[in-house]
Amino acid sequence: MSDTMQPTTYRLTLVLALRLFGLRMMVAAVGAVVAAVLITVGGSAVVWGIVVAVLVALLVVVSIAGLRWPPRLLTLTETGYRVHRVRGAGVRSGSWAQVERVDDKPGPDGGTELVIGLEHGRTTRLPMMLFGARGLELQREIRERLNTSHGYRPLPPSA
Repeated sequence: MSDTMQPTTYRLTLVLALRLFGLRMMVAAVGAVVAAVLITVGGSAVVWGIVVAVLVALLVVVSIAGLRWPPRLLTLTETGYRVHRVRGAGVRSGSWAQVERVDDKPGPDGGTELVIGLEHGRTTRLPMMLFGARGLELQREIRERLNTSHGYRPLPPSA
């Protein structure tokens, strides 16, 4: 890697984004039925039917955009990290200088969590299932960024 590392963004894995899309489409289908019934009833219900139809259309557009650009979960920079949209993650940002350890630990749901231990006993916990196949890449990159931050360099090959 070069002397300066570019920021890296890790996003929700496509499998989970597709699940979220499916849930949203079920809500949109129910909303479409409600809109159709309200419009069919007539009178002042037509206005509410149109409002519901517009909301359903917005939900569909946002859902399609969510597939194209899944939500950001974690950004790694040269100086530290920032967690986005992960509930229960603990500390949401930290500098590499504050990081004391990085571990894989079993999570409460039975999956594996990446635990970033900071000074003063604070932690950031990230369920690895959110990152899918990029989970191993994430772990490797965090360790590389920590090494770079602390000035560690790989040993030269032995002759």
